[in-house]
Amino acid sequence: MPPARVSARLLLLSAFVGLCLTACQTAAPAVAPASPPDAAPTTAARSTTPAPAEQPLTALNALFHQQYSGARKAYAARLGTGERPVLLMKGTLTFLWQGKSTQYTVLSPRFHALKAFSHVPLSIAVATLGNTSSTFTPETQALFQSTRQRIAEALAELDAPTSSTRSLVPPELLDGQRTLLRESDTLLEECLSRGRPTPERLERFAQAVRPAVVANARASARDELEQLHQHVSAIRASLTAEQWSRLAVVIGTSRQARAREASLQYFERLIGEPKQEEGASREERIVVLEVFGSRDSLEALATHELDQDAAAWLFGDRFRLQSDLLAPYVTEYLDELLRRDL
Repeated sequence: MPPARVSARLLLLSAFVGLCLTACQTAAPAVAPASPPDAAPTTAARSTTPAPAEQPLTALNALFHQQYSGARKAYAARLGTGERPVLLMKGTLTFLWQGKSTQYTVLSPRFHALKAFSHVPLSIAVATLGNTSSTFTPETQALFQSTRQRIAEALAELDAPTSSTRSLVPPELLDGQRTLLRESDTLLEECLSRGRPTPERLERFAQAVRPAVVANARASARDELEQLHQHVSAIRASLTAEQWSRLAVVIGTSRQARAREASLQYFERLIGEPKQEEGASREERIVVLEVFGSRDSLEALATHELDQDAAAWLFGDRFRLQSDLLAPYVTEYLDELLRRDL
């Protein structure tokens, strides 16, 4: 077992009582606040009265949080070092290893181009969904006019053999982009002249552009995975088998995209991790965050590993502290509690 984990576990022993008494790591009731510093005592007797002693359980709980914070710092300090390589993934792949940080581009210009084409019909959809009246505001109409102008320019780019825009689109997808843009332009023209489209018109529009949007998504997925796999394969080749087995991955994603996110599926298959479930409940070597940044990511990973080691020691289940500790007992009691009302 790595020395850092042994030291961290020894630190956790001193917090055993505090951990048991604060099942959800919630603080015990705070001691009553002292009087404001500028408040004058009403009597001489009050000014000499000693402050009440801190309650033992409050002190024990405070010691737990102090020990936990120190242990987490110890765990974070070893991440990205020779002991534990780390990959951070959010659009850009960052490899932290032996105190160095190396970045790799995963989302290519082709990926971004196809995404931009697909955003055109989506922008019309969200504009109509966000507008409940029969007419559009002047601001929305101005945006529609600007969008039509940009659509005309993009169509011209697609028809120019040497344009940079055309070079980013796979030849087999060129006609799909033209259809997508022309259908969008037609609907925008109708919106400007007639107002809000009917649900039936929006459905016909969706059916017309959906094949191109789906084709773009499929091509984008392939492009992202190929870029990601190329970089990860090079990283893996630079590590020994033992170092690779200690690799940890932190993936940053938005809330909406978390379920089956592209790089998450890739690393699950590559590392052999089980499919992610709700929250952190079954995360092992892969951690998924909705808030992302190098410091936040490493702190989250340190918390993740520390809690797993603590749970393995205390409960014999590495995942026990990666969900609400009270959850199974709440489920038991809910059956009894709610049955009373039947």
